[in-house]
Amino acid sequence: MKIKTESVMPVNDTFGLYSSQPHLDWTDFYTVFMVAQQGSVAKACIPLAMTHSTLLRKLDLIETRLKTRLFERVRGNYTLTPAGDEIMQAARTFEPIARAAELRVLGQDLQPSGEVRISVASIVIEHLLPPVLIRLSLDYPEIQIELTASPDNVSLRRREADVAIRMVDTVPDWLVGRKIADVQFKVYALRQEGVDITLSPVNKLVCERRWIGFEHYVRDLKVDRWLTEEVPDESVVLRVDNFTHALTMVRAGIGIALLPTFLEASEPYLQPLTESIARLKTPLWLVTHPELRNIARIQVVTRTITSSIQNML
Repeated sequence: MKIKTESVMPVNDTFGLYSSQPHLDWTDFYTVFMVAQQGSVAKACIPLAMTHSTLLRKLDLIETRLKTRLFERVRGNYTLTPAGDEIMQAARTFEPIARAAELRVLGQDLQPSGEVRISVASIVIEHLLPPVLIRLSLDYPEIQIELTASPDNVSLRRREADVAIRMVDTVPDWLVGRKIADVQFKVYALRQEGVDITLSPVNKLVCERRWIGFEHYVRDLKVDRWLTEEVPDESVVLRVDNFTHALTMVRAGIGIALLPTFLEASEPYLQPLTESIARLKTPLWLVTHPELRNIARIQVVTRTITSSIQNML
């Protein structure tokens, strides 16, 4: 058996660079760098965001670890010793690399990109989101939006969507949510030219008009419960499964329906028959998963949706 041996030159390990536990970390190098640049502890306190006493203690600790003096102190002025100059040169080499990396990371955050999946009721997609989507496409062309029209509370926990917009009173505690605005509701009919219609109480409309209701399986929502309580089955001529279809039926002149008031801005043929029904005021929420809240593309999408819709409502 042959054993090969090699001669290894001794390594200068003054700063613990090759030990399992280095004596200094980057903040120590940067501290020496800033004190040397400023020429005094008092001046270096500001860029280092430290008090005078804290910075003095940190320098003492660095010199204790290295078992050597890094500065000559003369009447408050700090001049590098040869050992201190070694630390200074190492920090001077790494400092621009660290700054460049920081700028590259910031640049990525300022130019968000990627896909954002949004789940939202179809009535919101058609009447509130188009201006939002135009703004997003102009300001953030690298973001791709995927819209899912859903009246249900799509599961953010299972990542079926990244962001959801919902008309509900409350959202689950584990989601990150913000209220965009309050949505009001009125009863509407198809506007008839030359016919003046005065606002009426709901009980009168129940007797005089044919209503568009909602299918029984969606009666867990507040507006559906209200319709069930206020409008008997015999007054309902047709049932649909969402506000978009109810709007279509009103447009066709089939009956009257309970609809969100934000439709008035884009549907001039709607004739309100009641005042806003205070009991039905419902928050419009924008929610996302906690783990997604700090992703740049999610942040810009949620900010843009919130500000744009608030301006419309």
